[in-house]
Amino acid sequence: MKYTCWGAAKQVTGSMHLLELENGYTILVDCGIDYEDKSNKEINANFAFDAKDVDVLLLTHAHIDHSGNIPNLVKQGFRGEIICTEPTAYLLEKLWIDSVNIQNNNSKRKKSVRLYGFGEVKKASEQILTYDYYRKFELNDDVSFTFYEAGHIIGAASVRLEIKEGGSTKTIGFTGDLGNPGAKLIVDAKPMPGLDVLVSETTYGNRKHKETRSAEEVLIEQVTNTCINQEGRLIIPAFSVGRTQSVLFTLKKLFTEGKLPPVRVFADSPLALASSNIHNKFVRFLNEEAQQHNREEAGSLFDFKSLHLVEDEEDVEDMELYRESCIIVSSAGMLEGGRIQHHISDHIQNPLCTVLIAGFCSPGTLGAQLLEGKSSIRIKGNDKYVFAKVLQTDVFSAHPDIVGLTDYFEKSDSDHLQKIFFVHGEEEAMYDLRDTLNDSLQPKVIIPGRGEEWVL
Repeated sequence: MKYTCWGAAKQVTGSMHLLELENGYTILVDCGIDYEDKSNKEINANFAFDAKDVDVLLLTHAHIDHSGNIPNLVKQGFRGEIICTEPTAYLLEKLWIDSVNIQNNNSKRKKSVRLYGFGEVKKASEQILTYDYYRKFELNDDVSFTFYEAGHIIGAASVRLEIKEGGSTKTIGFTGDLGNPGAKLIVDAKPMPGLDVLVSETTYGNRKHKETRSAEEVLIEQVTNTCINQEGRLIIPAFSVGRTQSVLFTLKKLFTEGKLPPVRVFADSPLALASSNIHNKFVRFLNEEAQQHNREEAGSLFDFKSLHLVEDEEDVEDMELYRESCIIVSSAGMLEGGRIQHHISDHIQNPLCTVLIAGFCSPGTLGAQLLEGKSSIRIKGNDKYVFAKVLQTDVFSAHPDIVGLTDYFEKSDSDHLQKIFFVHGEEEAMYDLRDTLNDSLQPKVIIPGRGEEWVL
């Protein structure tokens, strides 16, 4: 069989992996949007293979850089099943609709190519088939797969494929995006056993998480310093799926346990609210802490007395008229688009405001500019001086660092493991990670370029 990496090769976004068997059967693992090759606006519009030739698509999780180009694949003739976990299926429709709205807005301003519309989203949704973790599913006489818990976000899966070919069976694993061990709400990743080939993400391949305190300790400090001691505003940019829920869950625990006095919390992201409802619906997919909390509270994982959901124009007006200290949790996490830009524009010149960036920001993003310590930024067409305090924490990180990745590889290593393909990471991080591995693992590492083919 032949493996080709068509996405997230020496970069973080656009995951897309093609397996072509000798008998012609073709498997695609993930089909994401590439956000990094901004010099080539056509890279997401045109596939390097014929969509009609793909027999099945196995999807690791719902994030747009892994799922966002699926409706375009359907538009171009893919008619096979899209197989994922049940929470992923629920998230997909919300994320795809949001993607269409973003594309429509961008195409009006000629910033990008419109890939698909609501019609393709509907067609793609009709091709989805959901399957549980740890149950082997036979695609045909020669190919079967099993989903393993990957952590990262609710419903995320690693894919373990068993493929019979030429009188032998090869076992190939795709991690998807792995979760940070001990994360809020989300389960820890489970390594896949008995692999011959592993295709792994390496997002934080040369980084070590800096935060040694708990999420509760970090938020107590920031809420106390900003909202209590100086009656300011704490603004937390957070991705709608995963990060926002972790922040709200932690705040709920702190308020209900009396570890913080009542401070109004505005959750300003329609997509995050929909994602929160999906977390409540699928509590059984979350970790033991979340499940125990759900049993004890017998209600929403995120609702608490001082939480105000911003759902309509009246809620927006109430939030803008509120003048006391408060916490605002809004998307997007890197400050690129979304509701968060409104809050940054309004408050970045307020010295009583703190912007707590809860994760990594890619170079060139507005979040990265703030973290670089720029004295002024351009936002929504206006230049603004930066008087607010800008801080960063990785306590809510959704990816393992170099320690977590190394541990995962060591648990996956065996006499059978022949190759480890590093994908979904910056090129420098991949080489740094490879150089830190033990003598058993290091020779097995391959760092593919986009479109490179490998016979497995």
